[in-house]
Amino acid sequence: MSTDLKSIGLGFDRWQDAVEAAIATDRLAVTGEVRGGQLIQYSDNSGAQINILAVEPFATYAGFDSATRTYGNVSMVNDVLAYLEVMDPFGKSMMAVTANLAQGPILVDEPTQEWAELGVTALVLGHKVYDSTDVYQETTGELVGQLISEGAQIVAAGDGAAAPDASAQFSARVLEAEYRINQLTNQRFIYAQVDGAFPFDVCLPDAEELPQPGNVIVGTAVMTAAVKSPMGGGCGGCGGSCGCGGH
Repeated sequence: MSTDLKSIGLGFDRWQDAVEAAIATDRLAVTGEVRGGQLIQYSDNSGAQINILAVEPFATYAGFDSATRTYGNVSMVNDVLAYLEVMDPFGKSMMAVTANLAQGPILVDEPTQEWAELGVTALVLGHKVYDSTDVYQETTGELVGQLISEGAQIVAAGDGAAAPDASAQFSARVLEAEYRINQLTNQRFIYAQVDGAFPFDVCLPDAEELPQPGNVIVGTAVMTAAVKSPMGGGCGGCGGSCGCGGH
């Protein structure tokens, strides 16, 4: 079982159970037509999402409605996995990360989406919380705010011997955290906004204590992303944060 589901309150034993529960609701929306089939999304008020590709190669994968925004160039590796070149506000490349992209099947045959507005979330598989950046650095000797995406390294190296995925290791300082309740299961999970390697959000499996501002979360996660700006239209006229005329 893919345990990233627990990070968004979907504690099902099997992916199939999660999909069947989602289909039984009236909260499914068709997000795109793909090769004669459909890409469907279940979206929960908690922010939790399930993406269902109902055509070959058939796929189901988790997502989240991230509140934090980042910008980057998006290139699809396959129907689900995207290679994201994350940019700073000045258009300089900061780092690369692979993530499961909500609109992936729609974009798989498209050229690189440049300067896309993205919502990126780390769906945490396993983690540890440190009291502060000082405690973390003294304990581990590492700096806070690092993210290692082996999938991105594999894609960049063009290494055909290894298959990239959306997993990552990260450390980030907590800005704020809250409990969310998944409507599908009534299960609780933790949503956190963090100061990390670039702007992204974090979802954690339920715990008795909320991470506090200033704590450091270090863990492994499945990275998920969604394109938030209008696709195919660049900056959507002057509606996006692309600095029309301001370069």
